[in-house]
Amino acid sequence: MARKKKGGEGGSGHEGSWMVTFSDLSTLLLTFFVLLLSMSSMDDLKLKSMFQNFTSSSGILLFKQYGEIYHAKEIFIQGLYEKLKDALVVNKDTEGIENELASNITENPFVNASAAVKFENLENGFKLVFGQELLFRSGSAQIRPEMLPVLMQVADFIRVSSYQVYIDGHTDAIPIHTDKYKSNEDLSLARAYNIMEYLVKGCGVAPNTIALCGYGAQRPVASNKTPEGRAKNRRVEIIFKNQKYF
Repeated sequence: MARKKKGGEGGSGHEGSWMVTFSDLSTLLLTFFVLLLSMSSMDDLKLKSMFQNFTSSSGILLFKQYGEIYHAKEIFIQGLYEKLKDALVVNKDTEGIENELASNITENPFVNASAAVKFENLENGFKLVFGQELLFRSGSAQIRPEMLPVLMQVADFIRVSSYQVYIDGHTDAIPIHTDKYKSNEDLSLARAYNIMEYLVKGCGVAPNTIALCGYGAQRPVASNKTPEGRAKNRRVEIIFKNQKYF
């Protein structure tokens, strides 16, 4: 009797274990189908976009990093677009004024007679190139009185534009050594300074919009072996650079 009772207890124990296993399997299947149902309701593109970032065991970190990098890229592109848009607006607004400036300068009788001024377009602005004989006498840094009205027109343009202005003085390669100017660099710098001083003090241009440099003979545009080449090298460049560029 004892064995029968023991055997009966053993049989009912195995039957209970089978029911627990079946219950666990049913729960897993139910969970699986619920998951499939929830995934089917999601947008396919969003699902792919989300899961394609989880490409390693550190998928969550990678996803977070990707999101931050993508956001930073969006900010950079937007900033780049704004800068380019501002630059285009500035160029559009000042294009007519630039043409008017060029026309006024070339119509000046003194300038027209010598034909020693040039307009050159740059990637981020433009420059005026004045031959030395237009602005100064040989060996002198004093501005010719005939050119003051021309420089006043340049000042009018600077005041209504957003350009940063650079005044660069240049000479030929023939050395100069006088009591006033010890070198070509000294002379070229004095010429650039006197132009800046007239624009600021005589015409009311803001001093923080102008920078200057005297290069002497360091940046020739022609050969210094001929009189024609040396004449081209003796010049002052007034360079207008757009501040909106990066």
